[in-house]
Amino acid sequence: MGARLVKFGFKPRENEQIEAVVKVGEEKRSVIHGIVKDYKGKVVKDAVVKLFEVVYPPCGLKPITHAFTDECGQFIFGPLCPNKNYVVKVWFNDVKIRELIIEPDCDDSCNHKKDDKFLDDFEEEEKL
Repeated sequence: MGARLVKFGFKPRENEQIEAVVKVGEEKRSVIHGIVKDYKGKVVKDAVVKLFEVVYPPCGLKPITHAFTDECGQFIFGPLCPNKNYVVKVWFNDVKIRELIIEPDCDDSCNHKKDDKFLDDFEEEEKL
């Protein structure tokens, strides 16, 4: 059994000591918190984490919400209802990004010259 978060506001007066007693109600809902790591054990920032409720046919999974992991790979979902089945799916793109700077190559009349080296590099990239 858990306890529900209680929020309250107050404004202390000058030279006042407040003795607060906070009573919280019973909380039956749950949360899920996790960390996404890649195959090397490194935390993954900006992974997409999706939460689904398991439902019976025709669809099987009902999308509930999604989140992106923070810089520490963390995500959190809640509140979740007790006694329901959920599925979490995680996706991240581990591709290498290469910057390609394209600059025009102009002669005096601003006619574009053929760049044989560029064409050779381009053709080599296309083979991959």
